[in-house]
Amino acid sequence: MDYRLLYTQRSLNDLADLFRPAAEDDAAAASRFGKGLLDHLELLARFPRMGAVIRKRPRVRKLIHSPILVYYQVHEKRLLIEILHFRHGARKAPKLEPRSGLD
Repeated sequence: MDYRLLYTQRSLNDLADLFRPAAEDDAAAASRFGKGLLDHLELLARFPRMGAVIRKRPRVRKLIHSPILVYYQVHEKRLLIEILHFRHGARKAPKLEPRSGLD
């Protein structure tokens, strides 16, 4: 059974921050890259463990769509993939707050 994807408000804000400058420079290229990123994330619905486990945060996984890093958490009981954060690979690693109440 497929999982459903849930984007946190933080992750949506991250996407806007990441794509705003690129869209101003080349809207078509930003759109193509964004579509490719979202298509890649859709694979999580069928393959929720395809991202690597974060060593210091074993409940959080990281999927790479170069140069974008996607942090997410799998909620088995709810068949839910929670997209926590997007960041550019050249930036400092995020502080990911533990999520509670979704499992």
